[in-house]
Amino acid sequence: MHRKFEEIIRDGEIKDKEDYYFLYEKGFFGNKALTWNSVEEIAKSKWDKLICIRGKRGIPRSKSRFNFTFEETINYLNELEREGIPREKMTFNQSMPDENLTIQGEVTREGKLVGRSADYIYLTYSTIKEPMNLALEKETLYMQGLNALFKIKGVMDAPSYDNLNELFELFPESVIEFSCYDIPVGNLKRNTIFWEVRNY
Repeated sequence: MHRKFEEIIRDGEIKDKEDYYFLYEKGFFGNKALTWNSVEEIAKSKWDKLICIRGKRGIPRSKSRFNFTFEETINYLNELEREGIPREKMTFNQSMPDENLTIQGEVTREGKLVGRSADYIYLTYSTIKEPMNLALEKETLYMQGLNALFKIKGVMDAPSYDNLNELFELFPESVIEFSCYDIPVGNLKRNTIFWEVRNY
């Protein structure tokens, strides 16, 4: 059970996946992919393109699947149920245009360090044009400080960069997971999707 909205914001931390999904599905983190909580919701939406499948709390990342058809999605859920994983433990989103990726990864901000500004940041990323988990397995790059800041500002459009700073104001010690594209994507038609904000 997720915490109340006010409590999450007051704490400035996303402590578990229940909190995260509660805020994400409401669009609280900004630009997002289309998401569904069941195959029934997918069918009702008449989405006929590819689907990504992810686990909620307690489900390992290895159970995620990418670029499945609707039929493959149903078959995979049946397979998971035979393993003892109920389909209610899975969540779904539209497959993104990986061929248009520029960078993807996660960024963190460290507070007032000696001799450094409050926005000293660390960037972990990949330029591989595949789903993030797979891309980071093949290539993991690192930047920090001004180099990381310039890299992020160079790939995010202005509304996305403003969005990132707004998230850091609310959740200053969180890890923020993102993907940048060379075309507008998501419900807000910006070039960056914010996938996750977490302290877990």
